[in-house]
Amino acid sequence: MTPPLTALIADDDKATAKLVEMLLIKWGIKTVVAYDGLEALEVMMQADPPSLLLLDWEMPSYSGIELCEKIRQIDTANPPYIILCTARDSAEHIVQGLNKGANDYISKPFNTQVLKARVEVGKRTLELQSRLVDAMTRLDHLASFDELTGLLNRRVLFERIREDFSRAHRAKENLCFAVCDIDWFKRINDKYGHPAGDAILRQLGDLLTQELRPYDRLGRIGGEEFLLLFSVKDDCNAVKVLERIRSAIEHHDFVYDEKLIAVTMSFGATFIEAGAEVARVEAYFKRADEALYRSKETGRNHVTFSENIV
Repeated sequence: MTPPLTALIADDDKATAKLVEMLLIKWGIKTVVAYDGLEALEVMMQADPPSLLLLDWEMPSYSGIELCEKIRQIDTANPPYIILCTARDSAEHIVQGLNKGANDYISKPFNTQVLKARVEVGKRTLELQSRLVDAMTRLDHLASFDELTGLLNRRVLFERIREDFSRAHRAKENLCFAVCDIDWFKRINDKYGHPAGDAILRQLGDLLTQELRPYDRLGRIGGEEFLLLFSVKDDCNAVKVLERIRSAIEHHDFVYDEKLIAVTMSFGATFIEAGAEVARVEAYFKRADEALYRSKETGRNHVTFSENIV
């Protein structure tokens, strides 16, 4: 549900400000009133500031023109719609106001119907802007996250892991790089249907998220395969963490359409020792993937490291 529109009325003439306030309230718009430019700027610096602004040209502290310039310097994805209110209605003044950041202007004294029309234009513009920002946010999310599980996708995951490598190298932290794959996933799809497979992937993404720490790295890299990266005390700790996750999956109640579905996962991993020269992400992925293949060969539902870790 779209939140109600809030307007800022900035005018040092209290009678005019009160008149505009009463009209906007009548038209279903919430209002905030400021009686000088500094007070108006303070309102705009707060969280969730008004999105429709009616600024008087002549005000103490900051004029409407100066206020336009300062407000346009505020970094925001949803800039406000500014209507400059002025008795200066020459072409020169109108151009000056628009060039300083105003979206529209209205001459004083107000004609109520003209004011309402200008406000309606502002409302429609803000609604379109909000929908555009929402669409861009969704597209940005889709570009970074797997649509089904909500986890990072392969491209962004590899980018983040490169950053993690640099950080861990500086902090001299040991890392565990692991790839895991659902065992017999095709059988699940064949027996219960693809919607069931999608439900399993979503539930598995949630479970892996719960088993890892907030700052550990997790993503879906394609199909039924996931990638994990986390810091560990030593190689024995890396084994314990992956065994704990493997066991949690094996004993978890995966449910679709009120049916319990047994799920296990195989893991392939590689240990990255603190201080070691960091290789490319793709190189560690190759090692972990080869270890995963050995887990599959030895009966599945196993954790296998590329190194000989006891």
